[in-house]
Amino acid sequence: MRPSVLAAMVYCGAAFGGSFLFMRIAAPDLPALVVAFGRVAIASLVLTVVAGPRTLRALAPAWRGFLVLGVFMTAGPFLLFAVAERSITAGMGAIINATTPLWTVVVVAIWMRQRVSSKRLTALVVGFSGVGVIVGVDALALAPDAWLGAATALVAASSYGIGLTFVRRRMMGFAPVHLALGQLVAASVLLLPGAVLSLPQAHFELDSSLAVIGIAIVSTAIAWPVLFTINHAVGAVATSTVTFLNPIFGVLWGALFLGETISPTLLGGAGLVFASLALIFDVRLPAVLRARATASVD
Repeated sequence: MRPSVLAAMVYCGAAFGGSFLFMRIAAPDLPALVVAFGRVAIASLVLTVVAGPRTLRALAPAWRGFLVLGVFMTAGPFLLFAVAERSITAGMGAIINATTPLWTVVVVAIWMRQRVSSKRLTALVVGFSGVGVIVGVDALALAPDAWLGAATALVAASSYGIGLTFVRRRMMGFAPVHLALGQLVAASVLLLPGAVLSLPQAHFELDSSLAVIGIAIVSTAIAWPVLFTINHAVGAVATSTVTFLNPIFGVLWGALFLGETISPTLLGGAGLVFASLALIFDVRLPAVLRARATASVD
């Protein structure tokens, strides 16, 4: 695996994990639909400035494809997770979000007719287990009325697999920044009506407003082009494993900025996640370290 891909994966894990921090800060003051719309709308403006206003006109002929991405990569999962988190715990949400690679395997196998190797499938199971260790057993408990929320979150997680595969199948001719811009503009249009209806319940305090700006720039305007760059380089299944990293950084950011407690299981779970990524990307030890490991065994 190229170092640039590894760095991109780590950034996306940190940025998407940070989105949970931003959402927790914004949640007391702003409805979920307002946060979701603010996130994609601000990110759209930032990327329009970066790519140039004329880019939107150039992307317009492919509006149907970007609408599909807006539904499956942004507006759809944002809305579905917002609904789901009313009845499930944050830990359960993180676990269900981490099923994205498993759904992606299914979508890729059916749509692109690609065989998934046993090594990669094992790696996905190891990574998913690592997320479970990080979040903890308590997160698996569901309230009697939470089954619908869990099912909704599963639909949201599966939609990412559909979106990433759609990019590989139909939209590889677009640059990552253009893919991000097109789908964010489409998502802004889709989320606008709900955001307008939710405005009477919104209270735009300084902290919550800054949180929306942070999630829009750090976790969206920068992170989405990086994510699509990874997808171009390594494919949908490998890209989807970014969701294994999200809980690690979510816990770290919560501890650093909100004073939340780090569970002793974090290191063990993180080790499983990184082992999973090493298997997926076929990371090999440098020759010197392999020689030392062999010598120590002998």
